[in-house]
Amino acid sequence: MAAFFERLSALVPALPPRLDPGLPAAPWVVLAVFSALAGACIGSFLNVCIYRIPLDQSIVRPGSHCMACGSPIRWYHNIPVLSYFMLRGKCAKCGAPFSFRYAGVELLTAFLFAAVFCMWPPDGAAAPPFGIRLLPLERGAHGAMPYPPWAIPAYWVFLSGLVVGTFVDFDHFIIPDSVTKGGVAAGLVLSALVPQLQTGLSVVSDGGPGGFARVIATVPPTWQAALFRSAAGAAAGWCLVQGVRKAGTWWMRRRGRIGPEDDAMGYGDVKLAAAIGAFLGWQAVAFALVAGALAGSLVALPAVVVRRKGLLARIPFGPYLALGATVWIFWGHRLLAAYLMMAPPWRVDVFG
Repeated sequence: MAAFFERLSALVPALPPRLDPGLPAAPWVVLAVFSALAGACIGSFLNVCIYRIPLDQSIVRPGSHCMACGSPIRWYHNIPVLSYFMLRGKCAKCGAPFSFRYAGVELLTAFLFAAVFCMWPPDGAAAPPFGIRLLPLERGAHGAMPYPPWAIPAYWVFLSGLVVGTFVDFDHFIIPDSVTKGGVAAGLVLSALVPQLQTGLSVVSDGGPGGFARVIATVPPTWQAALFRSAAGAAAGWCLVQGVRKAGTWWMRRRGRIGPEDDAMGYGDVKLAAAIGAFLGWQAVAFALVAGALAGSLVALPAVVVRRKGLLARIPFGPYLALGATVWIFWGHRLLAAYLMMAPPWRVDVFG
Protein backbone atom coordinates (compact mmCIF):
# COMPACT_ATOMS: atom_id res chain seq x y z
CA MET A 1 0.00 0.00 0.00
CA ALA A 2 2.81 2.43 0.84
CA ALA A 3 4.52 1.81 -2.49
CA PHE A 4 1.19 2.33 -4.29
CA PHE A 5 0.66 5.78 -2.78
CA GLU A 6 4.30 6.73 -3.31
CA ARG A 7 4.01 5.98 -7.03
CA LEU A 8 0.76 7.94 -7.27
CA SER A 9 2.16 10.85 -5.27
CA ALA A 10 5.11 11.02 -7.65
CA LEU A 11 2.66 12.06 -10.37
CA VAL A 12 1.81 15.22 -8.38
CA PRO A 13 4.39 18.04 -8.39
CA ALA A 14 6.03 18.86 -5.09
CA LEU A 15 4.43 21.68 -3.13
CA PRO A 16 6.55 24.83 -3.29
CA PRO A 17 7.18 26.72 -0.04
CA ARG A 18 4.78 29.48 -1.07
CA LEU A 19 2.43 29.03 -4.01
CA ASP A 20 1.74 31.96 -6.32
CA PRO A 21 -0.43 31.00 -9.31
CA GLY A 22 1.27 33.44 -11.69
CA LEU A 23 -1.04 32.52 -14.58
CA PRO A 24 -1.53 35.34 -17.11
CA ALA A 25 -5.03 36.75 -17.29
CA ALA A 26 -5.91 35.60 -20.83
CA PRO A 27 -5.30 31.83 -20.40
CA TRP A 28 -6.76 32.07 -16.90
CA VAL A 29 -10.07 33.34 -18.31
CA VAL A 30 -10.07 30.57 -20.91
CA LEU A 31 -9.56 27.93 -18.22
CA ALA A 32 -12.22 29.53 -16.03
CA VAL A 33 -14.73 29.30 -18.89
CA PHE A 34 -13.64 25.73 -19.56
CA SER A 35 -14.23 24.90 -15.88
CA ALA A 36 -17.78 26.24 -16.11
CA LEU A 37 -18.46 24.26 -19.31
CA ALA A 38 -17.01 21.11 -17.75
CA GLY A 39 -19.23 21.67 -14.72
CA ALA A 40 -22.33 21.98 -16.91
CA CYS A 41 -21.48 18.72 -18.66
CA ILE A 42 -20.85 16.95 -15.36
CA GLY A 43 -24.11 18.42 -14.07
CA SER A 44 -25.94 16.75 -16.95
CA PHE A 45 -24.50 13.41 -15.82
CA LEU A 46 -25.36 14.19 -12.19
CA ASN A 47 -29.00 14.61 -13.25
CA VAL A 48 -28.91 11.02 -14.47
CA CYS A 49 -27.41 9.89 -11.15
CA ILE A 50 -29.99 11.82 -9.12
CA TYR A 51 -32.88 10.17 -10.98
CA ARG A 52 -31.58 6.64 -11.42
CA ILE A 53 -29.50 5.79 -8.34
CA PRO A 54 -32.47 5.78 -5.89
CA LEU A 55 -34.34 3.51 -8.33
CA ASP A 56 -31.37 1.09 -8.56
CA GLN A 57 -31.12 1.71 -12.28
CA SER A 58 -27.96 1.76 -14.35
CA ILE A 59 -26.49 5.21 -14.88
CA VAL A 60 -24.98 4.07 -18.18
CA ARG A 61 -27.77 2.27 -20.05
CA PRO A 62 -30.15 3.10 -21.50
CA GLY A 63 -29.13 6.51 -22.74
CA SER A 64 -31.00 9.72 -21.97
CA HIS A 65 -34.64 9.44 -22.97
CA CYS A 66 -37.99 11.12 -22.38
CA MET A 67 -39.78 9.72 -19.32
CA ALA A 68 -43.18 10.30 -21.00
CA CYS A 69 -42.79 8.76 -24.47
CA GLY A 70 -39.53 6.85 -24.03
CA SER A 71 -37.92 8.31 -27.15
CA PRO A 72 -34.13 8.75 -27.02
CA ILE A 73 -32.88 12.30 -26.64
CA ARG A 74 -30.62 13.24 -29.56
CA TRP A 75 -27.18 14.58 -28.74
CA TYR A 76 -28.04 18.00 -30.16
CA HIS A 77 -31.07 18.07 -27.85
CA ASN A 78 -28.89 17.15 -24.88
CA ILE A 79 -26.54 20.13 -24.73
CA PRO A 80 -26.32 21.21 -21.09
CA VAL A 81 -28.42 24.25 -20.18
CA LEU A 82 -28.82 25.45 -23.79
CA SER A 83 -31.04 22.61 -24.94
CA TYR A 84 -33.51 23.18 -22.13
CA PHE A 85 -34.10 26.79 -23.14
CA MET A 86 -33.96 26.09 -26.89
CA LEU A 87 -36.67 23.42 -26.49
CA ARG A 88 -38.54 25.60 -23.95
CA GLY A 89 -38.33 22.84 -21.38
CA LYS A 90 -40.25 20.27 -23.46
CA CYS A 91 -39.55 16.99 -25.19
CA ALA A 92 -38.73 17.55 -28.85
CA LYS A 93 -40.94 14.61 -29.89
CA CYS A 94 -43.99 14.48 -27.62
CA GLY A 95 -43.89 17.93 -26.04
CA ALA A 96 -43.95 16.61 -22.46
CA PRO A 97 -42.56 19.20 -20.03
CA PHE A 98 -39.20 18.72 -18.35
CA SER A 99 -38.55 20.05 -14.88
CA PHE A 100 -36.43 23.18 -14.72
CA ARG A 101 -34.34 21.40 -12.11
CA TYR A 102 -32.44 19.62 -14.88
CA ALA A 103 -31.08 22.94 -16.10
CA GLY A 104 -30.77 24.15 -12.50
CA VAL A 105 -28.46 21.28 -11.53
CA GLU A 106 -26.33 21.93 -14.61
CA LEU A 107 -26.10 25.65 -13.81
CA LEU A 108 -25.31 24.95 -10.16
CA THR A 109 -22.55 22.50 -11.02
CA ALA A 110 -21.11 24.90 -13.60
CA PHE A 111 -21.02 27.66 -10.99
CA LEU A 112 -19.39 25.43 -8.37
CA PHE A 113 -16.71 24.22 -10.78
CA ALA A 114 -15.93 27.78 -11.87
CA ALA A 115 -15.93 28.99 -8.27
CA VAL A 116 -13.39 26.34 -7.26
CA PHE A 117 -11.15 27.35 -10.15
CA CYS A 118 -11.48 31.02 -9.18
CA MET A 119 -9.94 30.23 -5.79
CA TRP A 120 -6.64 30.53 -7.70
CA PRO A 121 -6.78 34.02 -9.23
CA PRO A 122 -4.60 35.10 -12.18
CA ASP A 123 -1.26 36.79 -11.81
CA GLY A 124 -1.54 40.21 -10.21
CA ALA A 125 -5.12 39.76 -8.98
CA ALA A 126 -5.73 40.62 -5.34
CA ALA A 127 -8.86 38.47 -5.02
CA PRO A 128 -11.01 36.07 -7.06
CA PRO A 129 -12.69 38.08 -9.84
CA PHE A 130 -16.25 38.00 -11.11
CA GLY A 131 -17.63 38.50 -7.59
CA ILE A 132 -17.32 34.82 -6.66
CA ARG A 133 -17.02 35.57 -2.94
CA LEU A 134 -19.38 36.67 -0.19
CA LEU A 135 -16.88 38.34 2.11
CA PRO A 136 -14.49 41.18 1.27
CA LEU A 137 -11.46 38.94 1.56
CA GLU A 138 -8.08 39.76 0.10
CA ARG A 139 -4.96 37.77 -0.48
CA GLY A 140 -2.51 38.47 2.29
CA ALA A 141 0.87 40.06 1.72
CA HIS A 142 2.50 36.71 2.43
CA GLY A 143 1.32 34.97 -0.72
CA ALA A 144 -1.61 33.01 -2.06
CA MET A 145 -3.70 30.49 -0.20
CA PRO A 146 -1.82 27.32 0.83
CA TYR A 147 -3.73 24.99 -1.51
CA PRO A 148 -2.14 23.81 -4.76
CA PRO A 149 -4.19 24.09 -7.96
CA TRP A 150 -4.10 20.32 -8.42
CA ALA A 151 -6.60 20.19 -5.58
CA ILE A 152 -9.18 21.58 -8.03
CA PRO A 153 -10.29 18.19 -9.48
CA ALA A 154 -10.44 16.75 -5.95
CA TYR A 155 -12.84 19.49 -4.89
CA TRP A 156 -14.85 18.92 -8.08
CA VAL A 157 -15.30 15.25 -7.19
CA PHE A 158 -16.37 16.15 -3.66
CA LEU A 159 -18.84 18.84 -4.70
CA SER A 160 -20.34 16.58 -7.38
CA GLY A 161 -21.09 14.01 -4.70
CA LEU A 162 -22.69 16.68 -2.52
CA VAL A 163 -24.93 17.77 -5.40
CA VAL A 164 -26.15 14.21 -5.98
CA GLY A 165 -26.68 13.56 -2.27
CA THR A 166 -28.53 16.86 -1.79
CA PHE A 167 -31.13 16.38 -4.50
CA VAL A 168 -31.65 12.67 -3.79
CA ASP A 169 -32.24 13.57 -0.15
CA PHE A 170 -34.76 16.23 -1.14
CA ASP A 171 -36.62 13.73 -3.36
CA HIS A 172 -36.43 10.50 -1.37
CA PHE A 173 -35.16 11.42 2.12
CA ILE A 174 -32.18 9.13 1.68
CA ILE A 175 -28.52 9.68 0.82
CA PRO A 176 -27.14 6.92 -1.43
CA ASP A 177 -24.26 4.78 -0.19
CA SER A 178 -22.47 5.58 -3.45
CA VAL A 179 -22.24 9.16 -2.18
CA THR A 180 -21.52 8.46 1.50
CA LYS A 181 -19.46 5.28 1.59
CA GLY A 182 -18.03 6.07 -1.82
CA GLY A 183 -17.21 9.55 -0.54
CA VAL A 184 -15.28 8.11 2.41
CA ALA A 185 -13.22 5.89 0.09
CA ALA A 186 -12.59 8.72 -2.38
CA GLY A 187 -11.69 11.09 0.44
CA LEU A 188 -9.07 8.69 1.82
CA VAL A 189 -7.45 8.18 -1.59
CA LEU A 190 -7.53 11.82 -2.68
CA SER A 191 -6.26 13.05 0.69
CA ALA A 192 -3.25 10.77 0.31
CA LEU A 193 -2.64 12.15 -3.19
CA VAL A 194 -3.35 15.79 -2.29
CA PRO A 195 -2.46 16.25 1.41
CA GLN A 196 -3.53 19.92 1.24
CA LEU A 197 -7.15 18.75 1.37
CA GLN A 198 -6.51 18.03 5.05
CA THR A 199 -5.27 21.54 5.83
CA GLY A 200 -6.28 22.57 9.33
CA LEU A 201 -5.92 25.63 11.53
CA SER A 202 -3.62 26.03 14.49
CA VAL A 203 -3.26 28.89 16.94
CA VAL A 204 0.24 30.24 17.54
CA SER A 205 0.56 31.90 20.95
CA ASP A 206 2.81 34.86 21.61
CA GLY A 207 3.22 33.80 25.23
CA GLY A 208 1.71 36.99 26.59
CA PRO A 209 -1.47 37.59 28.62
CA GLY A 210 -3.24 38.89 25.53
CA GLY A 211 -3.58 35.44 23.96
CA PHE A 212 -2.14 34.30 20.65
CA ALA A 213 -0.37 36.06 17.85
CA ARG A 214 -1.95 34.53 14.76
CA VAL A 215 -3.74 31.59 13.20
CA ILE A 216 -1.79 29.44 10.75
CA ALA A 217 -2.86 26.84 8.19
CA THR A 218 -1.16 23.50 8.81
CA VAL A 219 -0.66 21.10 5.92
CA PRO A 220 0.20 17.42 6.55
CA PRO A 221 3.90 16.97 5.68
CA THR A 222 3.49 13.50 4.13
CA TRP A 223 0.82 11.46 2.45
CA GLN A 224 0.81 9.13 5.45
CA ALA A 225 -0.03 12.03 7.77
CA ALA A 226 -2.73 13.21 5.37
CA LEU A 227 -4.20 9.72 5.19
CA PHE A 228 -4.25 9.54 8.99
CA ARG A 229 -5.99 12.93 9.20
CA SER A 230 -8.50 11.78 6.61
CA ALA A 231 -9.29 8.59 8.53
CA ALA A 232 -9.50 10.56 11.78
CA GLY A 233 -11.80 13.08 10.11
CA ALA A 234 -14.08 10.30 8.86
CA ALA A 235 -14.21 8.75 12.34
CA ALA A 236 -14.83 12.14 13.95
CA GLY A 237 -17.62 12.91 11.49
CA TRP A 238 -19.31 9.58 12.13
CA CYS A 239 -19.00 9.81 15.92
CA LEU A 240 -20.06 13.45 16.15
CA VAL A 241 -23.20 13.22 14.04
CA GLN A 242 -24.08 9.76 15.37
CA GLY A 243 -23.91 11.22 18.87
CA VAL A 244 -26.19 14.08 17.84
CA ARG A 245 -28.53 11.58 16.19
CA LYS A 246 -28.75 9.38 19.29
CA ALA A 247 -29.20 12.29 21.67
CA GLY A 248 -31.83 13.92 19.46
CA THR A 249 -33.72 10.65 19.08
CA TRP A 250 -33.77 10.09 22.85
CA TRP A 251 -34.98 13.65 23.55
CA MET A 252 -37.68 13.65 20.86
CA ARG A 253 -39.00 10.22 21.84
CA ARG A 254 -39.18 11.28 25.46
CA ARG A 255 -41.20 14.37 24.55
CA GLY A 256 -43.47 12.44 22.18
CA ARG A 257 -42.29 14.30 19.09
CA ILE A 258 -41.55 11.07 17.21
CA GLY A 259 -42.66 7.47 17.50
CA PRO A 260 -40.77 4.78 19.45
CA GLU A 261 -39.38 3.32 16.22
CA ASP A 262 -38.50 6.64 14.58
CA ASP A 263 -35.19 8.49 14.60
CA ALA A 264 -34.54 12.20 14.85
CA MET A 265 -32.03 12.03 12.02
CA GLY A 266 -31.37 9.59 9.21
CA TYR A 267 -28.33 7.34 9.27
CA GLY A 268 -27.38 8.68 5.84
CA ASP A 269 -26.53 12.01 7.49
CA VAL A 270 -24.06 10.20 9.75
CA LYS A 271 -22.33 8.58 6.78
CA LEU A 272 -22.33 11.88 4.89
CA ALA A 273 -20.53 13.53 7.82
CA ALA A 274 -17.94 10.74 7.66
CA ALA A 275 -17.42 11.47 3.95
CA ILE A 276 -16.98 15.18 4.68
CA GLY A 277 -14.40 14.37 7.33
CA ALA A 278 -12.56 12.02 4.98
CA PHE A 279 -12.26 14.78 2.37
CA LEU A 280 -11.79 17.89 4.51
CA GLY A 281 -10.90 16.87 8.07
CA TRP A 282 -12.60 17.03 11.46
CA GLN A 283 -12.65 20.83 11.61
CA ALA A 284 -14.74 20.88 8.44
CA VAL A 285 -17.19 18.40 9.98
CA ALA A 286 -17.67 20.55 13.07
CA PHE A 287 -18.11 23.66 10.93
CA ALA A 288 -20.52 21.94 8.52
CA LEU A 289 -22.62 20.60 11.41
CA VAL A 290 -22.99 24.05 13.00
CA ALA A 291 -23.55 25.85 9.70
CA GLY A 292 -25.98 23.18 8.51
CA ALA A 293 -27.95 23.30 11.73
CA LEU A 294 -28.18 27.08 11.45
CA ALA A 295 -29.33 26.93 7.82
CA GLY A 296 -31.82 24.17 8.57
CA SER A 297 -33.21 26.13 11.50
CA LEU A 298 -33.79 29.16 9.31
CA VAL A 299 -35.64 27.02 6.78
CA ALA A 300 -37.70 25.31 9.52
CA LEU A 301 -38.60 28.59 11.24
CA PRO A 302 -41.77 29.19 9.17
CA ALA A 303 -43.03 25.70 10.09
CA VAL A 304 -42.41 26.46 13.76
CA VAL A 305 -44.23 29.78 13.50
CA VAL A 306 -47.33 28.21 11.95
CA ARG A 307 -47.03 25.15 14.23
CA ARG A 308 -46.98 22.61 11.43
CA LYS A 309 -45.19 19.59 12.89
CA GLY A 310 -45.72 17.68 9.68
CA LEU A 311 -43.57 20.16 7.77
CA LEU A 312 -40.75 19.79 10.29
CA ALA A 313 -40.76 16.02 9.78
CA ARG A 314 -40.29 16.55 6.03
CA ILE A 315 -37.11 18.64 6.19
CA PRO A 316 -33.98 16.55 5.41
CA PHE A 317 -30.73 17.54 7.10
CA GLY A 318 -28.32 16.19 4.48
CA PRO A 319 -28.65 19.16 2.09
CA TYR A 320 -27.81 21.62 4.88
CA LEU A 321 -24.86 19.52 5.99
CA ALA A 322 -23.67 19.62 2.38
CA LEU A 323 -24.19 23.38 2.31
CA GLY A 324 -22.01 23.76 5.40
CA ALA A 325 -19.25 21.68 3.79
CA THR A 326 -19.44 23.82 0.65
CA VAL A 327 -19.13 27.01 2.68
CA TRP A 328 -16.08 25.51 4.39
CA ILE A 329 -14.31 24.97 1.07
CA PHE A 330 -14.60 28.61 0.05
CA TRP A 331 -14.66 30.54 3.33
CA GLY A 332 -14.48 28.09 6.23
CA HIS A 333 -10.84 28.56 7.19
CA ARG A 334 -11.17 32.33 7.13
CA LEU A 335 -14.42 32.30 9.12
CA LEU A 336 -13.04 29.90 11.71
CA ALA A 337 -9.86 31.97 12.04
CA ALA A 338 -11.98 35.10 12.45
CA TYR A 339 -13.92 33.38 15.22
CA LEU A 340 -10.76 32.28 17.00
CA MET A 341 -9.31 35.78 16.83
CA MET A 342 -12.66 37.48 17.47
CA ALA A 343 -12.01 39.77 14.52
CA PRO A 344 -13.92 40.65 11.33
CA PRO A 345 -13.22 38.03 8.62
CA TRP A 346 -11.84 40.60 6.19
CA ARG A 347 -9.16 41.56 8.73
CA VAL A 348 -7.91 38.03 9.26
CA ASP A 349 -4.99 36.60 7.35
CA VAL A 350 -4.44 32.84 7.41
CA PHE A 351 -0.77 32.05 6.95
CA GLY A 352 0.37 28.93 5.16
